[in-house]
Amino acid sequence: MTEDKTILKMTNIVKEYENVKALGGVDFSINKGEIVTIIGPSGSGKSTLLRCINGLSTPTSGKIDLRGRTSMVFQHFNLFPHMTCLENITYAPVKVLKRPKADVIAEAKELLEMVGLADKANVYPAQVSGGQKQRIAIARSLAMKPDLMLFDEPTSALDPEITGSVLEVMKKLAGEHMTMALVTHEMKFARDVSDRVLFMAEGRILEEGSPEEIFDMPKTKRLKDFLNSML
Repeated sequence: MTEDKTILKMTNIVKEYENVKALGGVDFSINKGEIVTIIGPSGSGKSTLLRCINGLSTPTSGKIDLRGRTSMVFQHFNLFPHMTCLENITYAPVKVLKRPKADVIAEAKELLEMVGLADKANVYPAQVSGGQKQRIAIARSLAMKPDLMLFDEPTSALDPEITGSVLEVMKKLAGEHMTMALVTHEMKFARDVSDRVLFMAEGRILEEGSPEEIFDMPKTKRLKDFLNSML
């Protein structure tokens, strides 16, 4: 790993909630253009790790070095219900980044086109499906021009038959070398798009490697048991 490509470096990250240790000394880094998938059972600390990266949660101890801006796509979309789909996308770039509104609107329309929802610009979130909401949420994150995109189980709240449309958008981003860290239960997707896969359990990274190493040559019984339950 060359230091100048490192966007994120987390060193010995501990996160405790009262008597629960959600993260127990995690070391994690990601390079520009890299796609890292985090898998593991519920309660293993995957989402907590992402929340520490984007500042939604403050580690109890440890060090985070982040070069650039992050943007996060949540499990339950988190769209503003009183704004149209276009307004959801343009709000933060105008308010937070102070960018010219006309430029942002033009880019937002291009993003809607990219996620296959150009015809939904002026409708409200309540009028679109769950899969469409998540694609709007991805467009909204991209509008912030992030250096690192975080995905927290973006398909787990969706019906299986509409999950594919969201995964296709994410595959498109992977093909464009967007730097991504994503938590998912979609094992085939993780295998197909990842440069590196982490397996977490009980607040720690137990195994880390290429998709082939993780899925075809698991070293620990804990990972073998997890894969058997998922595949």
